[in-house]
Amino acid sequence: MVDAINTGNPVKSTFVVNKYADIDGGRVAQETPRGRLCFRDTNGRFTLPTTIAMARLAVWPVDWAKPLNPPPYFDGPGLNGATFGAVDDGSLNNQESNFHIDPDTQFTTPWPSAIKTYDLPPSLYNNPVTSGNKCLVYDEGTFTYGSGNYSGIINNFNLASSVYADYTSGNEGKITVSGGAGGNTSVGTVVGIDIFGKNTVTVKLKGHNAL
Repeated sequence: MVDAINTGNPVKSTFVVNKYADIDGGRVAQETPRGRLCFRDTNGRFTLPTTIAMARLAVWPVDWAKPLNPPPYFDGPGLNGATFGAVDDGSLNNQESNFHIDPDTQFTTPWPSAIKTYDLPPSLYNNPVTSGNKCLVYDEGTFTYGSGNYSGIINNFNLASSVYADYTSGNEGKITVSGGAGGNTSVGTVVGIDIFGKNTVTVKLKGHNAL
């Protein structure tokens, strides 16, 4: 993959962490774009809201976990992602059960096949967190969202406007200012417009205090 930072056409981030009060770890239940608001589902995974009831609980923005290993990085769950027939994602369960790999695994690799690799962590390419992968979960803080990572247009957002978690199709987990009428939970407040680039919205999120 090309260098996400030093090329003449660098990747622009649509989610910037300005400050956070606390941070947790988890796993995403589905492919999740960076910064989307999620709730902890009954299986313990962070899930995008698809109903108003879920949106009332979606108060945590999630992002890629910071890699502990050097490159290359791959798509899929795991400390560095996963290749074909991956053995283990670093979890205790997999560390203790690696010897249970089916001996036919080597014969079941799809063909033709290719492995996508990244020289830099996928977050620097602004890629979404892949389904089942580890993630960082921010509890309270100030974050900036770029165009395409919030619902509506920049003119919808004003300083001191309350923001909510969207749950409509295609916008799951995006911040929006049009959630109050449905009795949605106010997850934070707009504190800046265009500070970190044109059409960016900076919000202060309450985290678990919004519940």
